[in-house]
Amino acid sequence: MNRKFLSLTAAAVIAGSAFVPLSKANAETAVKSIQNEESAVKESISGKQNEIAKIAENAKQLQSDMEKISAKIRQTNQKISEKTQEVSETKDEVASLNEKMKETQKRIEERNNVLARRARDIQQKGGADSYLNVLLESSSLSDFVSRAQALTTFVQADRAILKAQEKDNKTLNTAKAEVEKKLQKVQSDLAELEELKEANKYQLADQKSLEAALKEQKQAAAAELAKLKDKEASLNAQEKAVLAELESKETETAPSATAAKSSAPQESKQDDSASTGTSTGRDDSNGETAAHTQKEKTKSGSRAKHVARVPSFSDDGSASNNGSGTVEKAISAGSALIGHTSYKMGGGRTKSDIANGLFDCSSFVHWAYAQAGVNLGGSGANTDTLAGLGQAVSASHMKRGDLVFFNTYKYNGHVGIYLGGGKFLDCNSSDGVSIDTMSSGYWKQCFNGVVRRVVK
Repeated sequence: MNRKFLSLTAAAVIAGSAFVPLSKANAETAVKSIQNEESAVKESISGKQNEIAKIAENAKQLQSDMEKISAKIRQTNQKISEKTQEVSETKDEVASLNEKMKETQKRIEERNNVLARRARDIQQKGGADSYLNVLLESSSLSDFVSRAQALTTFVQADRAILKAQEKDNKTLNTAKAEVEKKLQKVQSDLAELEELKEANKYQLADQKSLEAALKEQKQAAAAELAKLKDKEASLNAQEKAVLAELESKETETAPSATAAKSSAPQESKQDDSASTGTSTGRDDSNGETAAHTQKEKTKSGSRAKHVARVPSFSDDGSASNNGSGTVEKAISAGSALIGHTSYKMGGGRTKSDIANGLFDCSSFVHWAYAQAGVNLGGSGANTDTLAGLGQAVSASHMKRGDLVFFNTYKYNGHVGIYLGGGKFLDCNSSDGVSIDTMSSGYWKQCFNGVVRRVVK
């Protein structure tokens, strides 16, 4: 009867929904294999849950960074509002001064007309001699005194006009100087306003990048965890199906096993022989399992060799000694991407991202120098690792090709390649790869003086 058991088949769901005939030994092996795979999946789930916990911690940090950026944006908007008000008030003051200048100018013109008429009268009457004739023609002493008083009044009136004219001219010149000063302040305030708006633009772009990176991390981790849980459920179903089939077959063969115990010695010998055969069958099954395991190891080894052949980045962070030629190659490679890239937080570290022009600041710098044969650390290089490479250089001695760092959403939050003349090449959240100035505006405010020379 035990020999009959060897001919029985168990239907189990192994590697899909196909029904495969199984011996008891093969079924036991299948159950063990499933359990081993379940254990590996559970371990992967545990690892993924730890990864999600770490992402949650990173999310808190990102949230903190975004709150800082939001605070900066609010401060910037407040400054913009204040500067806009100042510009408006200054323009009103300029308009008022212009009106006063018009009134002063009008008075000056009126006096000029009076003085012009007086000059014509004097010229027509013989100039200064006419005043003398007026006095000499006096008929009496009292007439002389009257004429002298009249002439004095005329002279004093002329002097008053001249003094008023001088005063108004001085007032006009003072007003003009003040207007020019106010206009200069307006221009200065408008320039500062533009800088604040530019800072706002970069800060908003940084915030959006952080939000996108956080969302992408959460979605990727959740998707991987869901796949692992689906696989765990599938393996549980397979295990239950095989165990149920084994239990069913063992129940069916129980009466036969009882009858075998009461059989004749010869039949017992036959049973022993059958048992030996069964053992042999199991040994064969175990042999098949061992061969299968060895085959899987061979496949695994083959995969390991394949992975080993894929070139990887070294993390020693060594600097190149190729000089200016290397620097120019890196700058040329990076400049070729201007207008053809988009900023992606955490991007630029896969072939797909690079092919689609998706970089962040550190991966762009890493990529540009890699095109020139300079290794700036592993493919996971970031601003923190780049800030530790090469040689520290003072900002007053930086030269073309040096790495320059900026405090944006964090200390050393942004990096670029210095070009000279206050310009640098970078990949930023607003424009992608571009050439920006660090001698004025937003980047001047953010530059923290950290400079690293990675090519001697």
